[in-house]
Amino acid sequence: MPIDLANMAALRDELAVRQGALSAAQDAVTDRATAAAELTAARSQAADLVAVAKDREEKSKANAAALTVRESALTDSIKAFDAASAERGTALGLREKASDTREARQQQVQANLDAKAAQLSADQAALDARVQAFQDKVAALKA
Repeated sequence: MPIDLANMAALRDELAVRQGALSAAQDAVTDRATAAAELTAARSQAADLVAVAKDREEKSKANAAALTVRESALTDSIKAFDAASAERGTALGLREKASDTREARQQQVQANLDAKAAQLSADQAALDARVQAFQDKVAALKA
């Protein structure tokens, strides 16, 4: 019996070793399944992230294109405003020159009118003096 007992102890130790190997193999299979599930989940997340990134990139490109169009429109608007402003400035300059010319003419006409008014006053005074002298002569002849 001691030999059987020794064989049984050896078998027990071998069984324990084999059981440990079997547990390790089962653990490895479980770990592989878990790793495969995590890999699938990671691939799914990666695909979702790639889809979100592509969507954001498309939106960003669309926004950039819209901003480019808007910038172009604003640039055109600024150029048109500058051109209109330059035209208005030129027209204003011409109006100022015309106004200055009219004002100079009016000053000249006013000076002429003032001179003629002075001449008229002088002529009126001379006429009044002649009329008075004539009236004095007529009065002297009547008297």
